[in-house]
Amino acid sequence: MPRRGRSTTIGKFAKFHQDRRVSEIRVLGELLRREGHHAPGAAAQPPPDVREVSAAS
Repeated sequence: MPRRGRSTTIGKFAKFHQDRRVSEIRVLGELLRREGHHAPGAAAQPPPDVREVSAAS
């Protein structure tokens, strides 16, 4: 029966990349929380109109 999971080379690479994604998501969550504490009114503003963004480019 073939080996599966993290005992294989591919499994070890997959675990490494999954751990990296988890840590990046955690860092982004912390940044969003900090940003929300510093600028509470910023979250209440409506998003910019898509046409305005593409016209400015």
